[in-house]
Amino acid sequence: MCKSFLSSVWLLAVSLGICTTFSEAQMATPRLGTGTKPAVVQKDVPAEFQAAIAQMISAKGDLEKAGDKWGGHRVKAIGIIDQALRAVGQPPVASRNEMKSGNTDEPALMNSGISKLNTAKSEFEKSGNQWGGRRAKAVSLIDEALKELQVGIEYAKSHHTY
Repeated sequence: MCKSFLSSVWLLAVSLGICTTFSEAQMATPRLGTGTKPAVVQKDVPAEFQAAIAQMISAKGDLEKAGDKWGGHRVKAIGIIDQALRAVGQPPVASRNEMKSGNTDEPALMNSGISKLNTAKSEFEKSGNQWGGRRAKAVSLIDEALKELQVGIEYAKSHHTY
């Protein structure tokens, strides 16, 4: 009985932690670092854009951790992804380490970020809704970010860091 009770308490604590994490992640005005204004999330984002937006956010997260031997092209691509997010009404949320250089390079994370951007582009292209030209703007910016990342890979290869 005591073991069952402790298991139940542990499960409840884990569940509350997960719920708290998800509720903060889904807030209409996410909390940013100290001294920053809360972002205002665009309302009425077309349903077909949600998957593409999620892929862009995930790609950005991978690229943030991909290291610093990309000749500045990774950082530029992250900025372009932020522009694409704004184009579809999703204010980008900056992380503390977003533009900091890491001490290791992670080609797998760079490749994962590129793959997710390609998926986002595909999701946008499959959607029938133009949403006032925002879709075309986002696709154009994704293409620009992908080109920048490819230049970064070529830079790393030429400097023997890839």
